[in-house]
Amino acid sequence: NEFIGKLNWYRKFIPHFAEIAAPVHKVTNKTKKTKHEFYWHKEQQDAFDRFKHLLTTEPLFLQYPDPTAPFILSTDASIIGISGILRQTTQHDTRICYYKSRTLSDTEKRYDPMGREELAMYWSIQQLREYIGDSYFSIETDS
Repeated sequence: NEFIGKLNWYRKFIPHFAEIAAPVHKVTNKTKKTKHEFYWHKEQQDAFDRFKHLLTTEPLFLQYPDPTAPFILSTDASIIGISGILRQTTQHDTRICYYKSRTLSDTEKRYDPMGREELAMYWSIQQLREYIGDSYFSIETDS
């Protein structure tokens, strides 16, 4: 839990954080009713290696929004989690303004793919409302 706790500070800088962290969280969460012995398999090592790669190669700083550029909210859903990326495309570059992600509950995992995508859109808008405000924005999704 300490490892995930330290990584948690970076969650707004890492796309799909919850999905990447799920294998590690699964073996470190001892508060569940189904407590189990700690184990570290290939799935956990792959997640650790992916975090290590992201933290050492990707730019870890978000950019301030440009008040003249429209927002684009890109959302995604999988059987593990949902995520949203708030960005802007300007004349010069693409600005990443915020990343949000979380794992799905057991009930949400039973949603059909379209339902998970809709949940990703709804949840991302709610989470990023203070950044989006009442401005116009586009939503991109892979469904």
